Amino acid sequence: MHAALNLFARVAYGVAPPRVQEARNESVRSIVVLELWNIGDVILAMPFLAQLRGLFPRAKITLVSRPFASELLAGTGLVDEFVATDFAWVPAAHLGLPGKAIDLWRLSRKLRRGNFDLAFSARLHVGEHFVLAVTGAKRRVGFALGKRDAALTDPVATGGGRQQRVDDWMRLLEPFGGAVTVQVPRLYVNDSERQWANGYLTSRGVAKEDIVVGIHPGAGLVEKRWPLDRFREVAEATAARPGVRVLVFAEPSGYGAELFTVPGIVKAQVGLRELIALIERCSLLICNDSGPMHIAGALGVPTVAMFGAEIEQWFAPLGEGHEMLRPDRDEPESDAPVRGQRVRAPRQIRSSQVLEATARALILLSHGRQ
Repeated sequence: MHAALNLFARVAYGVAPPRVQEARNESVRSIVVLELWNIGDVILAMPFLAQLRGLFPRAKITLVSRPFASELLAGTGLVDEFVATDFAWVPAAHLGLPGKAIDLWRLSRKLRRGNFDLAFSARLHVGEHFVLAVTGAKRRVGFALGKRDAALTDPVATGGGRQQRVDDWMRLLEPFGGAVTVQVPRLYVNDSERQWANGYLTSRGVAKEDIVVGIHPGAGLVEKRWPLDRFREVAEATAARPGVRVLVFAEPSGYGAELFTVPGIVKAQVGLRELIALIERCSLLICNDSGPMHIAGALGVPTVAMFGAEIEQWFAPLGEGHEMLRPDRDEPESDAPVRGQRVRAPRQIRSSQVLEATARALILLSHGRQ
C-alpha cells in the first residue's frame, strides 16, 4: 500500500516532489486539515487549529472530517469550511479497494477546488496520506511513512514515546517556526443552549446549589466500555451523597439507558449539541475514554475516566483536574486484542478505584466553592 501511495503521488506531482521553499506565513491564504476519525480526535486537534489562526491570520481553514464535526465545533471560530466525508478508510474494512478508489476520487474533486497552499495530517495512516496527495496543496505536511513518502513535501519526524495527541499536531508546525501564543480553545455553548440546559435540570428537581455529577457509560469502541453494572454501583453511591445530583447519559442508540432505573438520578438521552450543553453544566463527569470525556475536557469540566489500553497519556483530555484510571499492572491482560495489541481492559478497573477517585474530585470541588 505504501508503494502504491508513492507511485500515486509521483504521478500526481512529478518524479520527486521537491520541498517547497518556505513562504511568509502571511502569504498563506488557504489551508486544509485532515481529521477523519472520532469526536475525541477532532477535539484534540482544536489547539492545532487555534495555532493555525495565529500563524496564518489571512488563511481560510478547511477541515476534512466526519459529518459531526461542524456541529461539534459550531461557534468556536476555528474552522471556516467543513468538508464532510465518511471516507472508506474509516474504518478500513467497510469497502474493498474499488470502493475506496471511488470514494477517494469523489473527495479529490471537492478538495481540488480549494486551491490549498497547505495541507496537514497528523496520523501515520496510508489512507490519510492518499487524501493528502489528492488535495492538490502546494505543501503537504505530515509524519513520513518510511524513508520516502512522496505524498509529503514537508515530512516531520515523529516524537519519541507516547506524548499527548495534541503534541503530535504541534510538531507539524515546525516547518513554519513552531507554535505561537494563542488563547486556549474551548467548545462553544451559546446562551440559548445554556438556558435550555439549566431549564432541563431545574425541571427535574436540580437546585442551583447542587453539585451535578455526570455519568456517561458509552464509548465508540465496545472494548473501551467499563461494565454497566459497575457504573450502576458508582451512580448509586454518588447519588446518595448530600448536595450531589447525578445526571446519567445514554447514547442515542440506547446504550446506558439501563442506568435510568437508579433511584434519584436525572436521565438524559439527547443529541450532540444538547450533550455539550449538559456536560458544561456538570461539575464532574465519570466516563470511559470516549467522545464525552473529550467534550468535558474542552469545556473545562474535570473527569474521572477509565482507560484500558495504557494510552491515557496519548489520549488524555484537554485541561486539568482529570483522574485517568487504568487496571492495576498485576491484572492479567485481556483475551481479546485491541488494534492488534493485548491490553488490560477497562473492565478490570475496580469500582472502589472509581469511587475513591470520585471522592477526591468532590473534595476538590467543595474546596473550590468555599
